[in-house]
Amino acid sequence: MKAKRLLGAGLAVGLGLAAITSTAVVAAQPKRGKGAAAAAAPARPTEPPATKKTISLTPPGIQWGMSTKQVAAVIDKMLDEAYVPRYKATSPGVKMRALDAELAEEKSAFRRSRIDFGKLPTGIDATPLKGEYTYLNKESMMTLTREGGKRYFFFIQDKLWKIIDEHALGEKSPRGKDFTAAVTKLATAFGLPGRVTPPDPDKGRYVTEVDWKDAATHFRAIERGDAEIAFAYEDLVTLSSLESLRPNKAADANAIDPSVASAIRKDEAPPAPPPDTAGKKK
Repeated sequence: MKAKRLLGAGLAVGLGLAAITSTAVVAAQPKRGKGAAAAAAPARPTEPPATKKTISLTPPGIQWGMSTKQVAAVIDKMLDEAYVPRYKATSPGVKMRALDAELAEEKSAFRRSRIDFGKLPTGIDATPLKGEYTYLNKESMMTLTREGGKRYFFFIQDKLWKIIDEHALGEKSPRGKDFTAAVTKLATAFGLPGRVTPPDPDKGRYVTEVDWKDAATHFRAIERGDAEIAFAYEDLVTLSSLESLRPNKAADANAIDPSVASAIRKDEAPPAPPPDTAGKKK
């Protein structure tokens, strides 16, 4: 199916990437006449458009709310299946034992990739993933790297709630040659144009995004420059509860230090006394 090829082609075999399992419906953008007067820009929708297509998560077995151990078990099964052709082509002996070790290492590497966003800053802050997580709110991330692709699993209170896949762009890429082309293909696959959201650092969004949703999942196409795009899948139930799930807020780097603010208040002149009304006649 066209939508499935668009989201999963090239990396689906290696990573089991999420795909939309449905027949694509072309949704053409309305064209403006050359002589038409420029109309005022419409207000940006407060909600992403709802697709009639199901946004499915793969590999089979991945579900929102899974623990890190449960996700690791699904990845183990996916890797076992991916190695079957190589095992069939390998004779018992030294090479078979080497293949066993390679498979075991891939499984172990995924488990070791876990990063907990606790008290200390992490190197992830210097990557495009900045803004996708918070500190001191029981959040963590695991990374699967296979065949040139990367997939990030995000957890909050040890429950899977977000997946981000990175895809290359270019003339030969199934996603498109650039961000605009990729978003156009997604609009065709989803059956309607997405909502365009500009950068907003205050909300942890540093680049342009275009998003859609179905009954259970929020999908975001994230601009990553000329050569890359990211697809984010988020659990709508968790997304609606993020404010309560993230009670600890990041400190404002531009805020005045409390001790400095206290000193400023002390230096201020005392307020003038109230006017004396005791001698006034009634």
